[in-house]
Amino acid sequence: MKKVLISYFPVGEVFKVVKKFEEIFKIKNIDFDLFEIEVEQEYDIKKQFKNEKKLTLKKKLKSLKQYDLIIIGTPLLSFTSAPGVNAFIRELPNAKDKKFVLFVTGIGLPGKAVKKMSSLLFMNGAQVIDSKVFSSIFEFDSKKLSEVNSFFDRFEDKF
Repeated sequence: MKKVLISYFPVGEVFKVVKKFEEIFKIKNIDFDLFEIEVEQEYDIKKQFKNEKKLTLKKKLKSLKQYDLIIIGTPLLSFTSAPGVNAFIRELPNAKDKKFVLFVTGIGLPGKAVKKMSSLLFMNGAQVIDSKVFSSIFEFDSKKLSEVNSFFDRFEDKF
């Protein structure tokens, strides 16, 4: 049986996308774990990128060995991924040769967020098999969240 880790920074619409993934995995009978990415210290958004390498995570993963796929979700902050997500990626154990799927929620130029996360994963020897930006100026409704289904269909057979 396949096993998936859904890791996410719990801000904004990210949580709604995670809940939709949960629904899909339960229907498809795919085993999954959730991992909420949290940092110990408060940080100023204006200084976040300068200090992101100094962020300490509240909890860390010991291993990725049991997972066939790792999904990472982040809100778009100042045109890039959340610093806590970047710190999480830097500290991933055993990421080499693992498959990742990335998603970003927010308005703006999200390509930089996906590129930053992909680069950090690539440096760890990981493989990004797909990514998606969920963008809307409104709160995500059921129609917007239906995009998660088609996103899942795109990468389902790759892991």
